[in-house]
Formats: sequence, C-alpha cells, structure tokens
Amino acid sequence: MTAAFQAYADRGVFRGFHATQAGRGRTTYAFRWLFRQPMAATFHRSRARLDFRGLFPDVPAGSAMAADLHGVVAARADRGQPAHKRVDRRRLRLASDLRRGAWSLNVTVRGANHAYAVRTALAVINDLYLTLLERYPEYLIEHFGLSPE
Repeated sequence: MTAAFQAYADRGVFRGFHATQAGRGRTTYAFRWLFRQPMAATFHRSRARLDFRGLFPDVPAGSAMAADLHGVVAARADRGQPAHKRVDRRRLRLASDLRRGAWSLNVTVRGANHAYAVRTALAVINDLYLTLLERYPEYLIEHFGLSPE
C-alpha cells in the first residue's frame, strides 16, 4: 500500500507525503493534494481496508449533498459505468458512510490489489470533489478555502 501512495508523491501529485506505522497493523498516510488541503488515509492490514475518514466534514445527514456523495461512490460499481470507471468488485469494494457529520470513503481490498485500490480511491475522491465543485461550490468555499471567484 505504501509503495502505491509513494508513487504518487514521487510524481509530485502529493505534497508533504509521509507514512506512519500506527500500531495494531495500521499505517496512516498523510499528504496534501486537492486544494492543497491536508488529507489522511489509514490502511488496516488485518481487515485489508483503506479508510479516508472525515474526508468531508459538516455534511448534513439526509441532505441532497450527502445523497450525491453516496451516489458517486455507488455509481462506480454500476454495470452501466464505462469499463475504465467501473470498479472491479473481484479486486475491491467501495463504501461510504456518514457519522456525526463526517463523510468517509472506505475501500476493502481483495488480494494483493493495493495499487489498484489506491488508484481507484483517488479517482473516486477526485470525482467527489468535482461533484462538490459543480453542485455545492459554497461548501468548498466554506470548508476548503476555495476562492469564490
């Protein structure tokens, strides 16, 4: 998993990348990416799960924005998606959740598909930000410092 994240850092996609062993088989990755905001992901080796906890703060439960974010994730497994965007469910599973206003993305990896998991997660996160930019720019202005211009 670390090598997959490191490859993005080596290409200059991430800034300030570092990986930390967090104990109990967990590795935490921290970096700056979209809008140069700090991002974090945790890989739980025993569960083979990569979590982007609290990716979007202050998302109201039951809101149209929450539904749109969940919809982007769910659409990735839909057979109607073009092959290059569709998730290979034999290799990983995507899920999202909303707890106490914090929206998160979870990726369960099957087998040794770590690079595929990182690549897919980052593509989905990029799509999520594009959805917010298109439909909820005021949210990005307020929470991520996007310029109102």
